[in-house]
Amino acid sequence: MPVGHFKYLVDQCKGLRADTISVFGFGEPLLDRTLIEKISYCTEQGLKTFITTNASLLNIDMTGLLLNAGLSHIRFSAHGTFDDYEKMHVGLKFADAWCNIANFVYINENRFNHACKTDVSVIPMHGETIESIIKFWEKIVDDIEIWKPHGWAGGRSYRELKRRLKSCGRPFNGPIQIQADGKMIICCFDTNGELTVGDTNKESIEDILKGERFNEIRRKHASGDLSGLICERCDQLNFEDTSPLLYSTIDNEINKTSSTKFKLHVEEIN
Repeated sequence: MPVGHFKYLVDQCKGLRADTISVFGFGEPLLDRTLIEKISYCTEQGLKTFITTNASLLNIDMTGLLLNAGLSHIRFSAHGTFDDYEKMHVGLKFADAWCNIANFVYINENRFNHACKTDVSVIPMHGETIESIIKFWEKIVDDIEIWKPHGWAGGRSYRELKRRLKSCGRPFNGPIQIQADGKMIICCFDTNGELTVGDTNKESIEDILKGERFNEIRRKHASGDLSGLICERCDQLNFEDTSPLLYSTIDNEINKTSSTKFKLHVEEIN
C-alpha cells in the first residue's frame, strides 16, 4: 500500500477511536520497504502497532529499525521447531529464525527497556505436544498462543464442520482489514476477498462501515442465514469445537476465536 494512502487511512482510524494498527495483511510484512515509515507515522499519531512475522528477515538492522520506529507488539509465527519448522516454512531454516528472534528479544530488553511486547503463535502440525512447545518458548517471549489449524473459511479441511454457530461476531465487533489495494474486507480468513465491503480509494472508512454491503452481512450473521457467504463453510463456527485456541498465557484469550478480541463501536455506525 502506498504510504500516502496508508497515512490517510490511519488518520481516519484515529478519528474513529482506533488504538492499534496491524501493519500487515496476508504476506510477510518485512518485505514491505515502506514498513518502517508506516510504523513511525502510527507512533507519531499515538497509535500502537502490531505485526506478525516468520522472522526470516528479522536481522539485527531490521530489529533496530522496528524498535526505533516505535513498534508496540510483534508476533513470531513459528509452527514447529527444527525439522518440523522447516517442513511448514518451506525454504526457511529454523536456526536462522531462532537467532533472529533471540537477537530481537535481547535488543528489545537491553536497549529499548522492553518497549515492544513479544509473543509466539504456534500450530502443532507434526505431533508436537503443548507441553514441549511451552517449554521451548516460555523463557523467551512474553506470551505464547497455541492454535488448532483452521481451514481459512473453507480453503482447507482440518476441522470437520458438522454443525455451526449462528455467528462469529466479527461483522459486529471487528476488526476490519484493509488490503494493500485499499479494498476493505471484514475477515482475515478471507484470502480471496470474497467479503469485500468497499474501496477506501473511493469511500471513507466510516461510509463503508455504514454501507449496505456491510449491513447486509451483519443482517445475515444476526439471522444465522449465512448462505452465499464464505462464512457458511468456516470452521471458526464449529459448534462441536468452539475452542480453536489450545493454550494461551493470556487467560482471557482462551475459548475465543480471533474474531472476538476486538470491539467496533457498532452503535455509532448502524
